[in-house]
Amino acid sequence: MRSGWLLASAALLALAIGLGFGLWKTTPGTPEISQNRLYAIKFTDLDGKMQQLGNWRGKVLVLNFWATWCPPCREEIPDFVQADAAFRDKGVAIVGIALDERGQVLDFAKTFGIHYPLLLGGMDAYDLAAKLGNTSKGIPFTAIIDRQGKVAYLGVGAVRKKELEKALLPLL
Repeated sequence: MRSGWLLASAALLALAIGLGFGLWKTTPGTPEISQNRLYAIKFTDLDGKMQQLGNWRGKVLVLNFWATWCPPCREEIPDFVQADAAFRDKGVAIVGIALDERGQVLDFAKTFGIHYPLLLGGMDAYDLAAKLGNTSKGIPFTAIIDRQGKVAYLGVGAVRKKELEKALLPLL
């Protein structure tokens, strides 16, 4: 009886923490990376090929740093999938930079129907996120780079559909 109560209490605490992080927002700092350095960065894609961020130069580039185990990340991914479908033909490239192992990301992508590029970032992704202004190093973290290569939006915490559209529409 006592162990059941402890288990239920622990589950409720975990849920409360997850919801708290999902609602939590923090103001990002100022980016500390040049356009050339940003576009020179490479990560491995799910096929094991190196992809340079410069592949998306000239597009509105949405970099979403996330992990499969992160509740707010899981919450926002459907909105990114919808935004990809709505804005891909308008010159927007959504690129997910995952902080997980390849197998976990592949399974997650299938489950959530992700069709935009997913890159495996590891600790280098945390470094890039910090250089882009994520001083808290929290995830999810989203950076939107305009067509000229300038940071147009930074957000720590779940980015929902309306906020994403509000950030993207002026950049089209």
